[in-house]
Amino acid sequence: MADQATKKVKNWWWPKISDQSGAIEASKAGFWAALTVAIITAIFATIALVTQKEIASVNAWAYLDAVLFSIIAWRIKNYSKIFAIVGVVLFLIEKVIQIQSNGAQGWPLAIILLLMFVSGVRGVFAYHRYELEQPQIESL
Repeated sequence: MADQATKKVKNWWWPKISDQSGAIEASKAGFWAALTVAIITAIFATIALVTQKEIASVNAWAYLDAVLFSIIAWRIKNYSKIFAIVGVVLFLIEKVIQIQSNGAQGWPLAIILLLMFVSGVRGVFAYHRYELEQPQIESL
């Protein structure tokens, strides 16, 4: 029993995908990554708005970014392949821009979030693959 709990904790950000339930778990990582980015961005944008100062190159315009990542999270939760890919690409673009302007601050969290986004893509694509493999029940 303890081995199973340890295994779950060890693989929460990169779960094994061997069936549809594994695909669902993997897609949750992408959802949580997008939601985390949206929340952190909204917090930084609020602080920047209140203090009238940019924080780590974030200003009040970052609310738009927070909304985008909220939409991405919602769509990943609904197994959208396009939004899962858009989440990874947008996150990577923003990290490259951030590194160019501020250096590599916060890189451990960025790596974890990137792995979670990629896991979400894996899960969403696997979900659709397993969905197609299931026998279709015809209604009479």
